[in-house]
Parts: sequence; structure tokens; C-alpha cells
Amino acid sequence: MSKFQEDMIFKNISEEEIQILLEIVGKESENVNIWTKELRQIDPTTYKPDLIIELDDQNLIIEFQSTEVDDDFSRRAHVYVAITDQKKENDKEVNLEVISTAEQSKQINYKVNKYNTFTYDIIGFEEYDGEKIIKHVEKKIEDEKEVSSEESIYLSLVPLMDKNKNHNIEKQIKQVVDMLVESNKNNSSENTLSLGIMWLLVDKYVKTPELRTLLIDLLGDRMSAIYEYGERKEKKGK
Repeated sequence: MSKFQEDMIFKNISEEEIQILLEIVGKESENVNIWTKELRQIDPTTYKPDLIIELDDQNLIIEFQSTEVDDDFSRRAHVYVAITDQKKENDKEVNLEVISTAEQSKQINYKVNKYNTFTYDIIGFEEYDGEKIIKHVEKKIEDEKEVSSEESIYLSLVPLMDKNKNHNIEKQIKQVVDMLVESNKNNSSENTLSLGIMWLLVDKYVKTPELRTLLIDLLGDRMSAIYEYGERKEKKGK
């Protein structure tokens, strides 16, 4: 993912959108501040957290995971937390939540040494029906109705909801990207967070070069428009 893409991916997310994501991971906060971009550039080869949000009482790292958690992931996640704690400009603790397509909700306790255990939660989607979400949004698109921010965000997470071993995550990401682009034609405003989530999913999970290029182009058109709209708002002092 290029620096330009990183710069704009979460630039103009609304407070409402972030609150919807926090609801999914079971967190509450009156104030939120996304600050992933600056930290992603520390060392992209070893340190590339998906999303970091400063909340009222903590700094929250959110990771998307498509395979079952193992010790290698726990070690890497522990590094994410340690570097975030070192680089933070506040006195809040740092926590990690993993949104997983491969596992049900549970808590992981990884033993760092005999004195310390690294603990984090996995948020599974066992309570969600991705196919039902897709059909609901498809009907709204067909009827040319506006898709709400909440519906858009849940749609963007559908590729992480199917735990079928034959699940083709690349194919489903393509389906969701197409639906988000189509739904935005009937929306009065862009659903920025859902597009940002799709950037992350494409970056992490789409390995087929031709499909990756196609999806980046589709999302790039939308994100560039959002970026330019945000720039105009900032210049007007809004």
C-alpha cells in the first residue's frame, strides 16, 4: 500500500462510523482519534498494525486475522503493543482486539516469560450471517435506497464472517467492493470507514495480481474523491 493510500485511508472517517466499529468489538468511548498512519511508517517490514484508535481510557489496536492465532501471531501482536506503548503521546494503556474470520470469540493468554502473560481478545463473527447482510444490502441497492453507515460497515466485514473452509475470501472481497461502489451511487455521503476496511482487506488477503490491481483501482477512485472532499471542507474551516 502506497504512502498516499495510507495518508488518505482513514483521513475523513466520521465519529458515527468509528462508534459502529467500536460497538462490534465491544468498546465504548465518547472521543476517538485514529493515529495508525504515523505508527505504520516506523518499520513497515515488522510493524504494520491494521488500525489504532485512541479512546477515552486506552489506545486500541484492531487487527484483522484470516487464520487461527498461533504463537507467531501472538509474538508479532506483542511487538505491536510494545511499540505503540513506546511511541504514544498519552498516559493510556495499550490493548489489542483481533477481528477473526477463522475462530470464534475467545481470549488468548500468551506466556511471554515466567513473569508476564500477554492477553488479548479474539472477536469472532459466530453471531453474524454474512449472506443475510449481503441480501439485505442487495435489495436496498436494487430499490435505489440509501445504505446506512452501519449497513455499509457490516457489509465491509462480511468477508471475515464466513468460516467455511472452502470460503474464497478474494471472491467475496470483490463482491463486497462492487456492492459498496454501487451503493454509494444512491448515498448522500460516502461511507468512508467501510471503504477503508476494504483497503485493509485487499491489502492483506488479495494475492491474485490482476484482481488486486482491479480492486485498488475501484477503491482508489472512491478514496480519492473522499480525500478531495475532505480537503475542500478543511479549507472552508469546517
